[in-house]
Amino acid sequence: MMNDAKPHHREAILIMDSRDALSAVRSHNLNGSWSRLYKVDKHYLDLSLKLEGTQAHLIGKLVTPTQSKGSARLTAYDGSLLREVELNASGMFRLPVPAAGVYHLEMSLDEQQFVVRSVDVY
Repeated sequence: MMNDAKPHHREAILIMDSRDALSAVRSHNLNGSWSRLYKVDKHYLDLSLKLEGTQAHLIGKLVTPTQSKGSARLTAYDGSLLREVELNASGMFRLPVPAAGVYHLEMSLDEQQFVVRSVDVY
């Protein structure tokens, strides 16, 4: 039997969310902004939503045991591609978010792929 599905993406596990932290330990106080830390295997993704005027940006840093080339893709809830950027040499990326809503963030690192579901922007 053939499988027509997309290649398997590993699910990133949320291990920290600034919205659950006490306000005294938060590093920012912008309404709607947040920081989260995710883990997939030996990789960590430090992801933040920053509001700059009327524009929101996802700012991330992928921390890996070895330097690797990769990309970050922001997709709509229906799976359509909205934005794609390459990770810089230190594993960082910045993606403008088109509007409030719930998105998926797909990461590719060499041959590995993983996804962060339910990236909420309000």
